Amino acid sequence: MSETVIPNLISAVVTFHRERELAVPTLHAIERMRRHAEAQGLRVELAMTLDGDDAQTEEAVRSHPVLREGDLLHKVQLFDLSLCRNYSIERVRGEFIATLDGDDLFSENWLASAVQTIRAHGAATITHPQWMIAFGTWKAYWEQIDQTDPRFVPETLMSFNHWNACSVARREVFVEHPYVYARAGETGFGFEDWHWNCETIAHGYVHRVVPRTFRLERRKAQGSLNVAHQSHAAILRPTPFFDSL
Repeated sequence: MSETVIPNLISAVVTFHRERELAVPTLHAIERMRRHAEAQGLRVELAMTLDGDDAQTEEAVRSHPVLREGDLLHKVQLFDLSLCRNYSIERVRGEFIATLDGDDLFSENWLASAVQTIRAHGAATITHPQWMIAFGTWKAYWEQIDQTDPRFVPETLMSFNHWNACSVARREVFVEHPYVYARAGETGFGFEDWHWNCETIAHGYVHRVVPRTFRLERRKAQGSLNVAHQSHAAILRPTPFFDSL
């Protein structure tokens, strides 16, 4: 486990699960974010997990020019997105952590602007992109709501997840509140990001959106966690957040 936290360093935690060639444009987008953040005086390290045996995805990641000396690349057999994120988080050094999926795209300013928002509002801040854009098998866009917005109603979290899994926060947020594994076929529970959002609110954190940022979320007909959760009729794990409503 990493014990040294480096100021002004963003640890970008990227999880790969059989993305194959789709990993290439994602890594291009990450490189654009890294260069933009560096221009703002920040540093970015990549912490990537290759979960399961998939030679095509591994080749796409290992051969990509985004990789630099000091970046972390782990091959694991966890077969779970939550456990992969936790695995990397335990081994990174950044003052800030960003969670990224291996087949999505992001606005160039996402990492730098997220850190600026955290610094402006304090250590209890968790940030999300303002806009979500779905592409692939489903095309749509929507604006994520800020928890401090007067339109936000906490009770709606009983039936709707307001914030996607793409977030940036200080390292201690993720260390103190790790993700819970989401193998819906084994446990019946799912939606690890929704559960994490509720848990962190219950412990005093505030979810904010970062103006003029976006995430492009790839929607697939099969092979995605959303599809797996729906096919198993997964439900949200119990969380103390609902005890306070």
